[in-house]
Amino acid sequence: MRIWLGGIAFDYRAAVAAAHNLIRDWQRKPWCAIELILHTAEECLPETRLPNERLFLGP
Repeated sequence: MRIWLGGIAFDYRAAVAAAHNLIRDWQRKPWCAIELILHTAEECLPETRLPNERLFLGP
């Protein structure tokens, strides 16, 4: 997942459920630009997890 904030791109590895819930939250109140990268080689994924990812895993 790539999040654009203030013209800077932040790349994160995220669980599907967390990405889905983050996008649903973003649809209610957009606060940045979001890109989803669906197909990538495992070694190309960033090591950094989505900050506070567990908060987006719930309903």
